[in-house]
Amino acid sequence: MQRPVIDHKTNIAATVAWERSRSLRSARPVHDAAGLVGVGSIVVRGYRRLMTPDLLFVYGTLMRGFDHPMARLLAGHADFLGEATCRGRLFLIKHYPGLMLSDAGGDLVHGELFRMRVPDELLRELDMYEACGEGFPEPTEYLRELIEVRRADGVTEQAWTYLYNWPVTDLPRIESGRFLDH
Repeated sequence: MQRPVIDHKTNIAATVAWERSRSLRSARPVHDAAGLVGVGSIVVRGYRRLMTPDLLFVYGTLMRGFDHPMARLLAGHADFLGEATCRGRLFLIKHYPGLMLSDAGGDLVHGELFRMRVPDELLRELDMYEACGEGFPEPTEYLRELIEVRRADGVTEQAWTYLYNWPVTDLPRIESGRFLDH
């Protein structure tokens, strides 16, 4: 089987299917009170328009340079904006890290910021990879949440990320906040 040629107009599921070599579970859309599909909404000139924030902060195996199918999926469907940080602590879970937010000024996690071309589709696939969201047993290992991140130029943005959701009591902390340094 030859890898499909993918651009921002192509369904992400085709890439995922090729990477996983198996069929995907279809996600059910979320409807708001007006029966509209999506996450969040804004009002533009009196019309309600749905929007999903399109920034994603990654700090582990989804970063550039990792030879992993989901890192390749992200690289193929999002634009790298640069390095970024968030307030938090990074723990080594197994061969991958987990981020827990922190209010302490010295607790920084370093990662990368991406602008997703098709956020709803890409986030649905990443949620499956991170085994979080609807259909997974609670409590899930990760939760996807919007957090504040700071770009290298000092600008702060709201971006999606995956926060670790299980106890970290006996897990080693990655003191540098950089997964690649561990």
